[in-house]
Amino acid sequence: MRGLLAVLVVGLFTALAAGCATPSRTVGPTAPADTAPPGVRPVAPECRGDAGDPRPGDVICFRGKLDDPLKISVGGTPDAPIVYSGDGSTEVPGITATADDVVIQGFVSNGADSTGIWASGRNVTVQDNTVTQVRHTDDDVDAIRFFGDGFRVLHNSVHDLEANDVGDSHVDCIQTYATSGPGSSHVLIQGNRCEGIRAQCLIGEGPDDEGGSGRGVSRNWVFDRNYCDANAKAQSVVLEDVQNVTLSNNEMVGKGNKAFALGKNATGTVVRDNRIGSGYGREVGFDHPSAQQGYQGPPAR
Repeated sequence: MRGLLAVLVVGLFTALAAGCATPSRTVGPTAPADTAPPGVRPVAPECRGDAGDPRPGDVICFRGKLDDPLKISVGGTPDAPIVYSGDGSTEVPGITATADDVVIQGFVSNGADSTGIWASGRNVTVQDNTVTQVRHTDDDVDAIRFFGDGFRVLHNSVHDLEANDVGDSHVDCIQTYATSGPGSSHVLIQGNRCEGIRAQCLIGEGPDDEGGSGRGVSRNWVFDRNYCDANAKAQSVVLEDVQNVTLSNNEMVGKGNKAFALGKNATGTVVRDNRIGSGYGREVGFDHPSAQQGYQGPPAR
C-alpha cells in the first residue's frame, strides 16, 4: 500500500511539474549554413537555352558588356527556375526583373538609374552580383530593391554606389516596401557586402506601415552574415511592420545611434551573435513600443 501511495505521489508531482513548466520560446526563422565570406562568389554557369525563348530550367548566359539595361519578364517554375547569368564580369547598366521563379547572377550593374537591380516576383534569387555607380535621377538611390514572397538576396557586393550628386535622397543598399503591392514573406538576405553606404544597409517596410497598401503581410525573414558599412545617423537596419525576423551573425562596421531599429509592428524579432562596431551607440533600439512584443536579444531601449 505504501509503495502504491509513493507511486501516486510521484506521479502527481510529475504532472504538476509538467503543467507548471516554462513554455519554450520561439527562436525565429533560422538561416541555412553558409561559410563563405560576405561578397560575390565565383560564377560558372552551364549555359543552355535560347535567350529569345527561355524555358523553365534554362540557363541563359550573357557575356561582355551590354549597352542597355537587362529586362527580365519570363520566369520558370518553382522546380525549374530560369537562370539569367553573367560570368562575374558581365557589365550591364541596370537590371529589372518582373517574373516568378528566376535566378539573377554573375552581373556587374554599373551606371543604372536609381536602382542597380530591381526585382519583383515569387521565388526570385538575386545572387553573386556587383552593384556600383548608380545614378540619381528623380528617385532615391538603392543598390537592390526586391518585392515578393520567397526572395533570396545572396552574396551580392555593393561599393561606390553613388555615381553623381544625390542631394538629400536616401542612399541604401537593400530595400523593400509595400506601398502599391502586397508584402514580402519568407525572405533570406545572406552573405551580402555593403560598403560605404550613405544611409541604411537594409530597409524593410511592410504593407501596414504608413503609406502601405494594406495587402498581405511581410514576415519570416532572415538577415544573416552580411557585412554592413552603412552610415545613417539613426540606424543601419530598420524594420517596420515586418514580423518574425532573425538578425544574426552580421558584421556592422558603420556608425549611427543604433545598428538595428525596430519600428511599429516589427514583432517577434530575434537578434543574436552580431558583431557591432564602435561607431554605434547601441545594438538595438525600439522605435515603437509594439516592437517589444516577442523580442529576443540583447537589451534594447
